[in-house]
Formats: sequence, C-alpha cells, structure tokens
Amino acid sequence: MELQEKIDVPVFTTVDKDVFLRDIYPKRRPAVLRGVCLGPCLEKWTAQYLRENGGNLEVKVHVSTVPAMDFLHKNFVYKTLPFSEFVKRASEKKHTDFFLCENESYYLRSLGEDVRKDPADITKQFPTLAEDFKTPEFFDPEQFFSSVFRISSCGLQLWTHYDVMDNLLAQVTGTKRVALYRPQDALYMYMSGDKSEVLDIDSPDLDKFPEFVKAKDMSVCCSLETCCLYLLSGFTTLWPWSLELE
Repeated sequence: MELQEKIDVPVFTTVDKDVFLRDIYPKRRPAVLRGVCLGPCLEKWTAQYLRENGGNLEVKVHVSTVPAMDFLHKNFVYKTLPFSEFVKRASEKKHTDFFLCENESYYLRSLGEDVRKDPADITKQFPTLAEDFKTPEFFDPEQFFSSVFRISSCGLQLWTHYDVMDNLLAQVTGTKRVALYRPQDALYMYMSGDKSEVLDIDSPDLDKFPEFVKAKDMSVCCSLETCCLYLLSGFTTLWPWSLELE
C-alpha cells in the first residue's frame, strides 16, 4: 500500500552455513538467500513429474471460489483428493472436474500422519519427492521441527498470519510475493489469534482498518531462480503466490 513505509529485506548470495550463522542469523532479521542449492527439484518438479512421482496419498486441500482465502471467515471448504488429481487441478486455470465452480482455487499444506500430534515431514508424506529436495544445512538436524510441502493454484493469496517458530521458505518453482510485517506492527494488524483481519494489504478498507497504515511493509518477491527466504518467529506474513506448473 502506497501510504505505508517500505523496508527493504536484505539479499544475500552464495550463502553457506558459515555465512548464515555469522552474517544473517545473529541479526534476527528476515533475509532473502539466493543461490542456495535446493537439489534436483528445481529442474524436475513439473506438474507431470509431481503427478507421476508424488505417490497415491490422498490429501486434504483447501478449495475456494475466490483466490484470496480467508481463514477467519472460512471462505473455503476442505476436500480430499488423490495427490495426482490435486496437482492436475492446481495447475489448471479452468476445471472440467470441480467441487464449487470451474475456476476454483486449491491450496495444499501437507500434514503429519496424526494431524494433532505429528508435524508435517516431507520425507514421510512424500518420500520420493523428498529425494529431489536438499534441505539447506544452516541448522543442525535436531533443530528442525517440520518440513511443510505446499502447492497452490496460480494467483492464490493466503491469509495474513504469523508463526511462532523461525521459518526457512524454499521457493522451488513459480513466483511468490511475500509481505512481512514486524512484530511491533501487530498492534496495527487487527489480529485475531495468529491471523489478521486485513486480507487485501494493497487496497485495505481504511474505514474498517484505519491503523493499518502505520504498519511497515517488508515485501519480497521470490522467482524461479533458486530462492530461500529466512523468516523469523513473530513476523506477520502474507503469502500470495503463483505456482506455475507445466
């Protein structure tokens, strides 16, 4: 939004563990990490490849008639699909098979075996695909809590939210815009739990959310080139993105 002050997110290239722990992690600020080796997934993960190698797992996905999903007011439904069928639909602009309408949007956030107890782990839910992905070795293995595999329809916008743990967001394919707001800006974000009432950050209803202009926007765009985004716990994030599968 033009009325908001913008803050640049620093960009680092050729980042290894030593550089990360010396120059990035101690500053406790978000950072874009380019040139990070993510493995053969960067070349392999087309829609066709994912369908053929993702296994027969049935996945629970969010389905909405609009691309801007709203968790607080639930403008989506949960549906279950075979992973292969989900990828097919997520890569389409219009669907011949659908639940709500022919241009509905889909979003998958992988879950653990027991959703109440087990964190998501790509090596368990999608073991074949996990072989293609190389986790950046910035932390010791015992420091990791989960590895969440996400796929969405082109143009999907996720609700504004914050996480309680540090995140390393690896952009494998497609283009994603990530808007970040500092922890102290939560006062202006109209939070309900860990979700914000403000969905359209570019054209917010300032009669309804007048304080939102005081929040400082840190926007990042991650494209097809190798890109990781280091996100700190407590930062409020908005993740609209486009996953372009062929």
